[in-house]
Amino acid sequence: MPITDLLERNSKLYGDEVCLVEINPEVTEKPRVTWKEFDLIQPSAAAPYRREITWSVFDEKANRVANMLLSRGVQKGQKVAILLMNCLEWLPIYFGILKAGAVAVPLNFRYTADEIKYCVELSDADILFFGQEFIGAWRILPRSWGKAAC
Repeated sequence: MPITDLLERNSKLYGDEVCLVEINPEVTEKPRVTWKEFDLIQPSAAAPYRREITWSVFDEKANRVANMLLSRGVQKGQKVAILLMNCLEWLPIYFGILKAGAVAVPLNFRYTADEIKYCVELSDADILFFGQEFIGAWRILPRSWGKAAC
């Protein structure tokens, strides 16, 4: 069973249950003795401490990514690179790439601009998903890409 089928199955069985949680690393907690003592509730209204999505939202976002890729002409087996920080959006993008029949090429967000360029060229990726943190790295991508990056 393909992993994307597991996502669809879980979406049908557990649609309203939380599946992914992102804790805001900007908000620090006081040291605790055991992991059970960590408070996972939003401590203030100033900055969201916790974001979460359900199985149905996860599947919906993955489907949107897949449909966007297919509408842009991505064919089965084409490579799509992902350059994002660790975030809640990473997995829906990854699963969307797989649902479109493309091959996901995850890149380490700690790479330098030259390492990103090397990996993108070596992987022969056709499309790149990247976060706003990496907008400055656009200059290092192959010229043939033009505005093809997402």
